[in-house]
Amino acid sequence: MDAPDVIEGVMGLLEASGLTEEEYRNDVPARVALEIPLDSPGRRTRDVRCPILFCVCDTDSVAPAGATLRHAAKAPQGEVLRYPVGHFDIYAGGDFERVVADQLAFLATHVPVATAA
Repeated sequence: MDAPDVIEGVMGLLEASGLTEEEYRNDVPARVALEIPLDSPGRRTRDVRCPILFCVCDTDSVAPAGATLRHAAKAPQGEVLRYPVGHFDIYAGGDFERVVADQLAFLATHVPVATAA
């Protein structure tokens, strides 16, 4: 991730999690470099046969909204919710609460749970 807001976003996530910068390991296995070019989950959205929720951040600099929306349009049972925020904004604070509430509503609709009588 090399977008201009990544460092600030990651630091905000560390702060929200209670971790210090010293405790955070900013590394990944070398094999990831070989996997990333081959991994394109958007190509498979047309094959997803169950309801799928796309939470799209309109000003996302890491996973651009345009590409996500194009892939979401191919999902037979895709639902799109859009948020006027950036990539890292939905991981903490009020935007996080809003997105999680939307995700829980989606699950309640599509994955009903029987309650004990």
